[in-house]
Amino acid sequence: MVLPKLKDSRAVMPFLLRIQTLAGLWGDRSQRFRFYLIFTYFVLMVVLPKLLFGYPDLEIAVRGTAELMFESNAFFGMLMFSFQRDNYERLVHQLQDLASLVFSQDLPDELGHYLMAVNRRVDRFSKIYCCCHLSLATFFWFMPIYTTYSAYFAITNSTEPIEHVLHLEEELYWLKSRTSIVHYTVYAAIMWPTIYTLGFTGGTKLLTIFTNVKYCSAMLRLVALRIQHLDKVRPKDAEREMDRIISNHQRALDCVFLLETTFRWVFFVQFIQCTMIWCSLILYIAVTGFSSTVANVCVQIILVTVETFGYCHFGTDLTTESFSVALAVYDSEWYRFPNPMRHKLRLLLQRAQKPVGITAGKFRFVNVAQFGKMLKMSYSFYVVLKEQF
Repeated sequence: MVLPKLKDSRAVMPFLLRIQTLAGLWGDRSQRFRFYLIFTYFVLMVVLPKLLFGYPDLEIAVRGTAELMFESNAFFGMLMFSFQRDNYERLVHQLQDLASLVFSQDLPDELGHYLMAVNRRVDRFSKIYCCCHLSLATFFWFMPIYTTYSAYFAITNSTEPIEHVLHLEEELYWLKSRTSIVHYTVYAAIMWPTIYTLGFTGGTKLLTIFTNVKYCSAMLRLVALRIQHLDKVRPKDAEREMDRIISNHQRALDCVFLLETTFRWVFFVQFIQCTMIWCSLILYIAVTGFSSTVANVCVQIILVTVETFGYCHFGTDLTTESFSVALAVYDSEWYRFPNPMRHKLRLLLQRAQKPVGITAGKFRFVNVAQFGKMLKMSYSFYVVLKEQF
């Protein structure tokens, strides 16, 4: 795959910031109305039709409800993120300042190479993900149209009803898209911007969280690398370097705090909705059996599960990198340093041993272990609900 290369290897998440600027979530504050227009469009085209106009049968209702929970996960998550704009701007500026220090100070080349490698890796992953997301959105919009019109062209019996494959299971206001081909054509035209809006918002949310968590982990890794090179610093410069390390560690922890403050409620909603989707689908399969409708919903279940596991994986990585600072202090030749530096290293070790990570609503750390607990809790809820049917 040929992708545009990162122009400046020292730049921190330039691609993500450009995407957020398009959505009105970064840059000129007078452009914030862009996201609120996107959110209003989502409410008008997805939420209201699903809530106000109902469904023709139970199977379609299950699929429509699962779709609503899946789509609301991205939009309401980004809505809560937009309310934390001030914290997010401080986080990004802090990350950019820490990155600039790596290249402006006289530090080992290994640190600069590591950060540039992170920049290139994050930029490449973001572009590949956007290309894949755009392709999936195009496929998701095109295939129902292709299936429906192919059935019309292949029909031999004019009295035989044709199933109209809808992009989203909803009655779009007063359009009779399930029975009229004219109305279906209008519906498909309306779904073109709707599908791309859904894909754009969901992709922006995922990239925003993954990228910022990764950079916070990278800043903690840079602190650990500086500690590992501490014994190579000239004795007369060692104490000044130690002060810089402590300052950078504190600033990296401030980044984690801003990250946690910005996204804690986004993670909280993510966990709740993921649990609800799991429980409802398993319960539906147990009551009615497996069907093609459930198979379609399973695709969304897989997507939300992979997304949730991704958050937990990166949360675990962030906690691991925070402990790497303590390991770097422990493995350093601290016994060769003078007493003032030993005292500073001891304080740094004590601070680095405190668990650091992101939480869901300040209740639980977002990590792989919590993902396993959530699976068990979802099954427990399912067992309780099954007894009621």
